[in-house]
Amino acid sequence: MDRLKASFERELKNKLAEKTKGAQSEESVLMKSFKYFDLNDNGTVEPEEFAKAIEKIGIQIPTKQDLDALFNVYDVDGSGALDYKEFSSVLFGRPQTSGGVGASGSKNPEVLAEVMREKLAKRGAKGFIGLQRQFKIMDDDDSKSLNKYEFTKAVSDFMLGFNQQESTALFAYFDVDGSGTISYDEFIRAIRGPMNPAR
Repeated sequence: MDRLKASFERELKNKLAEKTKGAQSEESVLMKSFKYFDLNDNGTVEPEEFAKAIEKIGIQIPTKQDLDALFNVYDVDGSGALDYKEFSSVLFGRPQTSGGVGASGSKNPEVLAEVMREKLAKRGAKGFIGLQRQFKIMDDDDSKSLNKYEFTKAVSDFMLGFNQQESTALFAYFDVDGSGTISYDEFIRAIRGPMNPAR
């Protein structure tokens, strides 16, 4: 596996160097390729999108098994989605700057909540409003709250890139009173964090 990873990274860096023009860095070429296949614009790529991005750069991975093995090496948090900023920081040897799950592989609910906050913030106002709308759609009994099933379904349908285990951990984190439900107004306040004075 180490040999596959090393030869993949060497070939990838060579291809990126060939495609680099003028002031454009190798890293920005890589990011553009990933972004092109990140159709839901959530900052991550799934295995199939990863394969297409790598192919666009000019690298053919011989087997699906090799592709899956490579993907899993870079998917350090095991979410099934690859944060391409994290991928490029690993590839170019830069430390992760965000407090994301990535580098530590932590399943800490506070870290997951922060990752969720960052992903929603990247989508701007549409992120929070869209998730709130998703919650209302999932609230089958119109109770103004979500049970664990409704919550994990909403998070999944909103394509935030969390696996079942992480969604369950997030649910437990936001279910502060242990009632088995989360009021979505309470959730939105918690995930949005304190208002800055300008708002």
